Amino acid sequence: MYLVKIICYISILVWLLPPFRQYKGGYFLYFLIMGYSDPLTLTLGWIFKINANYTHLVIAFLLTISILFYNKNLNYKWIIALFLFLIFSIVKGDKEIRYLSIIIFHFIIFTQILIPSIKEFYIKQRINLYLTILSVYELTTIFKYTAFAYNYNSGVYFFYLSVAFELLIGLFFIFINLNNSPILKLPFRLSEEH
Repeated sequence: MYLVKIICYISILVWLLPPFRQYKGGYFLYFLIMGYSDPLTLTLGWIFKINANYTHLVIAFLLTISILFYNKNLNYKWIIALFLFLIFSIVKGDKEIRYLSIIIFHFIIFTQILIPSIKEFYIKQRINLYLTILSVYELTTIFKYTAFAYNYNSGVYFFYLSVAFELLIGLFFIFINLNNSPILKLPFRLSEEH
């Protein structure tokens, strides 16, 4: 258990750094919110005794808004719908509903990252590692919350395992942003017959 705590604290420290690399070169607001979410959650829980579920729910909402903004899909309808969903989840939801809401927010984020990645793959016949790793990160987050919410005993172990994996992803984003992302070009065009 001591090793798990060390990994968690190292992960928190590592995720404080990517926003600096993403400034003017990536999803800056997303990484700023993500990087400071754990320290904020711990601080609010420690000082004001606010349940981490509520903090994670608000953070998931803000992350969703930031991704929609960067993809130029943010409009007042999205903001109103997501805000009402957030309020409903906080006021009416029990613990499972709150986890489900967090999962839904992260699923929206995942699709908003995956769509440009797929477009780049089909139109330019290349794989953008930045978008791919970010998609993997969001997918891991979805699995982490799903496992933790609906299968608590094994979910706790998966949660900590995913934290260790996400630490490696955090290291990637310390050095790589959207502007300098490695690109893997396909050796053939998708329209060619083989």
